[in-house]
Amino acid sequence: MSGIAGEFRGGERFGRLETESSRWIAICLLSVLGITVFRIVCLAFNRTDLFVDEAQYWLWSREMAFGAYSKPPLIGWVIRLTTWISGGEGTFEVRLAAPILHALTAAAMLHLGRMLYDVRIGALAAIVYITLPGVSLSSLLISTDTPMLLFIVLSMILWRRLATEKDYAGSYALLLAVGLGLTVGLGFLSKYAMAFLFPFVPLAAYLDKGWRIRWSHALLVGLVALVVVSPNLWWNYAHDFATARHTVSIAHWNAASLNFGSALGFFGAQAGVVGPFVFIAMLMALGDMRHPTTRSLSALSIPLLLLMTAQALISRALANWAVGAYAAGILLATPWLAARPRWMRASLILNTTVAVILPLLTIFGTELRLPNGDLALKRYLGRSAVVSTAIADAEKMHANILVAADRSFLAEMFYELRDDRRIAPRAWNEAPQLPSSHYALLYPLQPGEEANALLLSRADSLPSCIKDEKPQSHWVASAGFMERAIVGLWRIPSSCFEGTNHGS
Repeated sequence: MSGIAGEFRGGERFGRLETESSRWIAICLLSVLGITVFRIVCLAFNRTDLFVDEAQYWLWSREMAFGAYSKPPLIGWVIRLTTWISGGEGTFEVRLAAPILHALTAAAMLHLGRMLYDVRIGALAAIVYITLPGVSLSSLLISTDTPMLLFIVLSMILWRRLATEKDYAGSYALLLAVGLGLTVGLGFLSKYAMAFLFPFVPLAAYLDKGWRIRWSHALLVGLVALVVVSPNLWWNYAHDFATARHTVSIAHWNAASLNFGSALGFFGAQAGVVGPFVFIAMLMALGDMRHPTTRSLSALSIPLLLLMTAQALISRALANWAVGAYAAGILLATPWLAARPRWMRASLILNTTVAVILPLLTIFGTELRLPNGDLALKRYLGRSAVVSTAIADAEKMHANILVAADRSFLAEMFYELRDDRRIAPRAWNEAPQLPSSHYALLYPLQPGEEANALLLSRADSLPSCIKDEKPQSHWVASAGFMERAIVGLWRIPSSCFEGTNHGS
């Protein structure tokens, strides 16, 4: 009888655990689904213009090439998929993948958290992730960080599964290695910053045997990843390694100097990317390195954060350059927060509030101004108005080519003229041997095309060969990214094409 009673109590405990696990999964999935649906609905009513990078990614979606001037091509392929499925190319369709990809990343975070800890920590990690301020912002626009984060988390899942697979010689392990190679390759095709994590993988495996895989599997992973990225490497070779040169140029290594203010600003900005409570939790979790999982997750997050802080110290670094650290960083911070319910509640309340306010701001806050008089969302407003005015004036003057040097103008021009057969957009390329943008690389104004072309420019940014020319039309830019600037259209004299340069 005592044996039967023991079995009954054991079954009862197991049943409670199953019920508890199901409850956490339900809470997690409902939270992720609710936030994602809210974001998609708000995206449908979003009143902002495509940012310059978003419009450029849209152009890549039409080209469907293996590479692009500044970043790898997968973001363009993703946009092509959503615009093809939805049947449109408006701002909603271009951005639609962003909240969906973040939802998939949150689901992957749930699974990875269950593998490393338990279902409760996995569910909390997914909820923490989906409410991060950086995730809330990047759900409103399409960004290369978004698919990269998904592939980082998927890579960690497959890596961990491969490391714990008992039948190393079996076909399942080989399948895991191939899958890991695919996700690593696709992550690299999402954003080259994926490569920053590679040096820390051996460190994580050294600190935690739960991440150690066989050398033969590691070689297979590397081979598959190389096959996946090889078309992009070929594209870069065929285009004189334009992407590599661009990456070096934006890093500003040629003007390196110690700038402690920049480093502190970058480090502090990370609290805005993930929220102050999550960021503090990541750092506080380093106080207990007894557990192998803590050590390995620290190796996959903190060194990258420090590396980008060092980049900010010697030159500059944008706040999102360390975003790859937070795939592991969230799983590092979540157990620390979960052990302190007040911290967890404060974090979720603050980040969820931001997650609600940001999408609503794009609908109801487009006229909201900061104390300095600037529009709060000025980076995402006014682009369509400026370029639409330029196109209308160019049509009145019967121009068949519209030219610009400013990438902000070029991005919107190509997007606005996507179905226009009367006016062709072109890039003003001041140095044909060293293109300054994707547009200058692939769509430069050619000698002879200037005869019936107009240059769109700010009055204070004209090429030297046009500075003495009178504008064919000019106006003051409306509210937004270039508010109060004088913008106009200029004829392009043939003297601009004397010699080899198309400008000053």
